[in-house]
Amino acid sequence: MAQQKGNGMSAERLALAVVRRARRVPQAEATAMRVATALRGNQLARTAVSRAFDMDLEGIGGTVFIDGGTLLAGQGLDNVPVVILSLVGTPADLVPERLEEIGQEQLLTAGFRPVLVVDGDHFGAVRRYGWPVELVLSREQWEAQEHVRDDAGWDAYQVRRLQEIRRNYRAAALLEFGPEHTWTLTYLRSLGPATH
Repeated sequence: MAQQKGNGMSAERLALAVVRRARRVPQAEATAMRVATALRGNQLARTAVSRAFDMDLEGIGGTVFIDGGTLLAGQGLDNVPVVILSLVGTPADLVPERLEEIGQEQLLTAGFRPVLVVDGDHFGAVRRYGWPVELVLSREQWEAQEHVRDDAGWDAYQVRRLQEIRRNYRAAALLEFGPEHTWTLTYLRSLGPATH
């Protein structure tokens, strides 16, 4: 039941009255579109809206405001699914090649917004593409630091961390990316337009 205001008008009726009045103002729709577009580009506003209205805090779904990186532009990117791509265990000298492959797939499909997961200092290489990047400890780092280890082991740590990343970004998928993961490329290609 809507909460009544002091003058007896419900919140819904007040909102409808404001919308009706705004529609009568010349250029109201164009102004609203400019405001909405400006807000979409403002990270603080997007975060506030996401936190205020997105109630699905633990599940997959909801709105995540990350852009597509430097390779994709235009309206509608918020509707493109977020895909977590793990480069954990990829040799450092192969990371630039893997990033180039991801970029090529993103350009060909325009069907996903990648979030990269790395276990080494590859932040500069990933940032050149404008993609978000998350860090997990490598197995070597995990073993070398007693204060972070637990009885469950590195594999359990990695699973927990990847689950946390997927929930945070509300990702459609979490995939390992590399030459031995050909189904990952197939999945990414399936996010693009149908080909005949």
